[in-house]
Formats: sequence, C-alpha cells, structure tokens
Amino acid sequence: MKRVYQKRPLFDSSRFGQVAFVLFVVFIAYKILTPPSDETARVTSPDGTKTARLRTIYYYDNQPSYKIYWRETGKKVWLGLHYLPANTNTPKGAAEADLAWNQKSDRVDFLLSGTSVWHHVFSD
Repeated sequence: MKRVYQKRPLFDSSRFGQVAFVLFVVFIAYKILTPPSDETARVTSPDGTKTARLRTIYYYDNQPSYKIYWRETGKKVWLGLHYLPANTNTPKGAAEADLAWNQKSDRVDFLLSGTSVWHHVFSD
C-alpha cells in the first residue's frame, strides 16, 4: 500500500483567526503582567562615552521602584546596572530621583532628593 502525502501551503488562511486570537491573548497577558513605568532621567557622561538611564516602575501601592541601565555611546543595547526596590520610608511623591556622573566619567550616582543613595564605578 502506497502512502500519499498532501503538500500543505506555508501559510494556511483557515488558521488566521486562531493565530490572531493567540497573539491577542499574548498581548493582553503582556499588558497585565508589565507594571507601569516611565523614563525619569537619561544622562550622558561628561566625556560622552557612556549614557545612564533611570526608569521609575510602580509595582504596587504607587511606591516607586527604580532600575538603572547604562550603555556605551553608539551601542543599541541597554545593560542593567542596578535595581532599587520600593523605598517605603519615603512619603509618596516626596522623593525626587536623578542620576549624576562625576567629572572623570567613571562613576554614576543615583540620587534621591539630592542625596547619593547608590553609585557604580566603571573600571577600564
């Protein structure tokens, strides 16, 4: 008995509805599981070789958490540098977060209300 196989087309139009539904469910899950965030600061080092970025993320109770990223100038990918969970000792809206570089461009500081809370030193 000889088996006969039927060639299937690369894109089957009868499954378009199923694919669209799956993509819709994935999109909704992404929106539900991703907390609201915004870019608070983006600061370039004085020598122009690095850029640091601060994102404020609100996971729960409107208490902000912070993520700090950096990249070399001309690169596309941001590298995670530090995560600071919600600072519950600070009243809501009282803390002003910012980033600052030193003059040598080898250290970036995370500032909360003008006070350095954390820093990272880049080694060559």
